[in-house]
Amino acid sequence: MVGHGARRPGAAGPRPRASPGRQGARQRRYGAGGGHDHRRRDRAGGRPAGHVHGPGRRLGAGRGAVLADQQRQGVPRRGHGEPERRRPARAARQPRAVGRLRPHRGDGRGAAAGRPVGGHDPARDGRADRWARRERQGRLGDRVHQGRPRRGGHRVRPAGRLPDPRGPGAGDGPQRRDLAVTRRPAFWLWLVMCLLGLWIAVRAMDAQIGEFPAGAVTGAVLLAPVLAAGVWALRRLHPVRPRPLGYALIAVAWGGLAAFGTALPANAAFQAIIAKTAGPEFNAGWGASIAAPVDEELLKLAGVAVLALIVPCAVRGPLDGWGYGALAGFGFQIAENFLYVLNMIVLTGGTQDANAALFTFGGRVVGGAWWSHWAMTAVGGAGLGCLLGRASRGAAALACGSIVLAMALHAWWDSPLLPGAALLPVKGMPILLAAVAAYRLARRHYLAGFRRAAREETARGVLVPGEDRVLAFRKWRRKERWDVPRGEPRRLLARLRTAELDLLEDGFGGLEPDPGAADRLRAEIGVVRGRLEAARADPFRPGAAPPPPRPDAARPDSA
Repeated sequence: MVGHGARRPGAAGPRPRASPGRQGARQRRYGAGGGHDHRRRDRAGGRPAGHVHGPGRRLGAGRGAVLADQQRQGVPRRGHGEPERRRPARAARQPRAVGRLRPHRGDGRGAAAGRPVGGHDPARDGRADRWARRERQGRLGDRVHQGRPRRGGHRVRPAGRLPDPRGPGAGDGPQRRDLAVTRRPAFWLWLVMCLLGLWIAVRAMDAQIGEFPAGAVTGAVLLAPVLAAGVWALRRLHPVRPRPLGYALIAVAWGGLAAFGTALPANAAFQAIIAKTAGPEFNAGWGASIAAPVDEELLKLAGVAVLALIVPCAVRGPLDGWGYGALAGFGFQIAENFLYVLNMIVLTGGTQDANAALFTFGGRVVGGAWWSHWAMTAVGGAGLGCLLGRASRGAAALACGSIVLAMALHAWWDSPLLPGAALLPVKGMPILLAAVAAYRLARRHYLAGFRRAAREETARGVLVPGEDRVLAFRKWRRKERWDVPRGEPRRLLARLRTAELDLLEDGFGGLEPDPGAADRLRAEIGVVRGRLEAARADPFRPGAAPPPPRPDAARPDSA
């Protein structure tokens, strides 16, 4: 091998070249100095030393910029079976780059992270924290972002996002991040079914609305406040934080439009079958108690399943199923009451529209709203929520039993037994008691899991001791916000409590559990807690006016 080892005394000079007569065809062809034998480029006839070809010419090495790769001299290694040489070759020196395309930056980022901040705003992320914040999920803002999905590290950012809840109830609502609702087929199923139910209901009631517009308007005006109050009350029944308004409206719209509209032809067809099978007299007495429980309860409970498909984190247990089932049943109840207003106007001869509307409102809302559709569907929704939260044989049996119980309660309410307005409380009390019992059991199950998760996170160091009691009650969280200065500290506290509640509820289950959600929430809690402590230390920026004092501070006995 060239350049290594020592030669024999007789081989001090180069090997003499054979005479042209004794040379072979290959030696004569390459001996003239041309050809493609790369082993002879350093000899006569090859490329001169320093000749630059290929990519090196394009990089500018031929113009004086010597590349480091051309200066390296490899240290040959002894192959297998090759004898050891008498004088091993010296190790090649480390190449020295003569030219560089751009100056060396050094450890600029590390120096910037260790440099004192000085007059930096404590409520704003530092240089070292920005990279961690960019890696966290859902940090593109509060508005809906449209565009093509882009890959960002370990996740795929969707084209549409739901806005984070803000406003007076900030800190109580869940962080609905990366939920591209319009990209889910269940959302379009919900929309199509709502439009179909609305079309069927309008076709069934347009003649009566056109004939008695005053009564229809009176009934709508009376039922609108009841709808708003019922949605507010059912949302507030959650023991820790109210259910998101968007999810509640999805359930109410399904019950009032999709379930109610499609139940009209379904009940008519079912009762026609009963009339042909058992006779018209039996159908007049028991047809409604047989057909309505099957059709209406299944259609209303389908709204809970559709909501779980649209937003998988919305239904994580029996308490969520109870709440959204009650909302779907309440929407159905309001739509049915409006239909009964129109029917009462027709039964009274159409001469007293307003009086008929008031009479129906008093009988259906004041007297029968406490044990109507919302209570029946809530019982079935509790079992369905248990199945949607964690699928198992026991959960499936519990879901089937709760649905059958809801149908039985509905059949009891529509049966001709115990007729008369005086016996309505006696007839409706079992329905209300069943709904209350289901709520108490679901609430106990939820709070047990909530406290267990809070203890685990406290032992892990994510939660501070004592925060589990603050997180469990809305009243304490509201009082806690009063003790924090306005502006950035209060917003950071609301964001911290929201992330902590999301972390505690993450282990309850759902249709699509996210294995990495808990780690992301823990990292976010740590970052937000650090920013909150910095903001509490210096809540006001230089030059900013302090907030006005609280009203209690002006009272003499406020101390």
